[in-house]
Amino acid sequence: MDAAADHRVAVLAVALVALLGVCFLLVARARGWDQVVITFRDPVRGRRWVPRLMRLLPGGAGQLDPLTGLATREVLSAEGPRLIAEAEQAGGQAGLLLLDLDGFKAVNDTLGHHAGDRVLVEIGQRARAIAAGEDLAVRLGGDEFALLIAAPDAAALERRAEDLLSELSQPIRLDEVSWSITPSIGLAVHPDDGRTVADLLQAADSAMYDAKSSPQRWRRPGGDRATSDGTGPEELAGALRREELVVHYQPQVDGWTGAVTGFEALVRWQHPERGLLLPDLFLPRAERSAVIADLTRWVLGRALADLPTLQRSAPGATVAVNVSARSMMGTRLLGDLGRLLEESGVHAHDLVLEITEPAPRATAEVTALLEGLRKLGCGVSVHGFGSAQTSLTSLWQLPAVREIKIDPHLVRAVAADPDAERLCRAMISAARGLDVRVVAEGVETTETVHRLRGLGCGAFQGYLLGEPFALDDVAGWAAEWHREGSRLLGR
Repeated sequence: MDAAADHRVAVLAVALVALLGVCFLLVARARGWDQVVITFRDPVRGRRWVPRLMRLLPGGAGQLDPLTGLATREVLSAEGPRLIAEAEQAGGQAGLLLLDLDGFKAVNDTLGHHAGDRVLVEIGQRARAIAAGEDLAVRLGGDEFALLIAAPDAAALERRAEDLLSELSQPIRLDEVSWSITPSIGLAVHPDDGRTVADLLQAADSAMYDAKSSPQRWRRPGGDRATSDGTGPEELAGALRREELVVHYQPQVDGWTGAVTGFEALVRWQHPERGLLLPDLFLPRAERSAVIADLTRWVLGRALADLPTLQRSAPGATVAVNVSARSMMGTRLLGDLGRLLEESGVHAHDLVLEITEPAPRATAEVTALLEGLRKLGCGVSVHGFGSAQTSLTSLWQLPAVREIKIDPHLVRAVAADPDAERLCRAMISAARGLDVRVVAEGVETTETVHRLRGLGCGAFQGYLLGEPFALDDVAGWAAEWHREGSRLLGR
C-alpha cells in the first residue's frame, strides 16, 4: 500500500471514530447521563482523542484533562459549590483532598516524560476509583490532583484520606521496575476549614505541605506541626521582626579561568530553639502566604548591603537572589528594587534575580515584569532548567532571561548517563545560540566539570567549589580558592 493509500485509510479511521463518538455522546445526552467515562487501551496515545471528543459536544472543551480524563480545575470551580451544598443538605460534610506526588520528579528525570505521563494516568485512574457517587476527581495540573468528596462527618472524611493515601502509595510498574511514588495529602473540611472552593483549596494546600514532613503523609489545616515546630508563616514573620534570619553565600566560578563571577544569596533561619534551619523547612509554606513578599524584600536588602564586602574578595562579582515565580506576581517588586538599589548604591547590573521553579509562562503580566527588570538593568536567571517545569521555549518567549541554571539532578547525572549528557548538550547549544549564559548548579566532582565544560558550559556552582558560607567567611574561602581552584576545576 502506497503512502497516499495509507493516508486515506488513516483519514477514514479518524472519521469512523469521530462518528462513533458523536453517536455515543448523543445517546448519553438523550438518556440524561451526567458523566461519561472513556477508557483507552493506550492512555498516553488516547490523551490526543480526549479534547477531540469533548469538542463534539457544545461547551465540552476544557471539561476534561486531556491526559488523565479527570475533571479540570474549571469544573471544580463550577461544580464544587453545588456538590458542597448537596452534601450539607443531606446532613453530611464535604471535604477537599489535595495531593501531589513526592517521587514524581525522579521518574521524569530517570525514565523521561513518557513514563511520567503513564504515572499520571495511573494515579488518575486510582483517584477515580476512590471517588464514589457524586464525588469529583480533578487534575489541577502537573502532578497535583484533588478530590471533592462527601461523607457523613469529618471523621469519615479523614478515613477517606487514609484510604486514598493507601491506594496511591501502591507501587507502579514502569519498564519492569516498581516505583514507589508516595503522595502528600491535605484535607480541608467544609465549613470548618473554609466556606468556598477557593478557601478549601488554600487550606488544603497549606495542610498538604505540612504533610510532607509528617509520618502520616496526610494532614488537616492547623495540625500540630504548624504550631509545634515554630516554622509557619506567622512565626517566620516574627523571625523577620526579631532579626533571626541570616544570609549565606555560595560562590559561582568561571570554568575556564577560575575567576569568581558571583554569589548566590541563600536565606537561613537562626531559630532560637532549633538552631540554624535550611530554607526547605520554612520556605514552602512561606511561598503560599503574604510573608513571602516581606522575606524577599529583606533578602534583597541584605544581599545588596553585603555585596561590597563580597566584591572586595571577588572584584566584579554579582549577587543572585532567589525570587519565587509565584511571589513575583502582585507584588511591588520593581518599585522595591529601585528603592533598594538607590539606598545601597549598588549598580543594577550587579544584581541577578534567580526565578525558582516553576518557571513563569510568558503571560502579558510576566513579560511586562521581566522587561521592567531588564530595563532597570538587573539580570534575570531561571533556576532548575531541564526539569519537568522548564523548557527551551521559555528562552525565546521571555527574552529578558539572560541566564539559565541547569537542574542539579541533571548535572549530577551527566557523567554516567548518556541521555543526560545529550540533553545537556542540546540545552547548552540552544542557550548559547540565543546568547544566554549557562551555569551548571550542583557540581560535586571534577569529572562533572570536565564533561560539562566539554559540552560548552563555562560557569559552575556547587559543593565541589564551595559550600554556602556566612559573610564573615568570604575572605577565607577566597584565599582557599586561590590556592586550590585550578586543581578542583581540573585545569
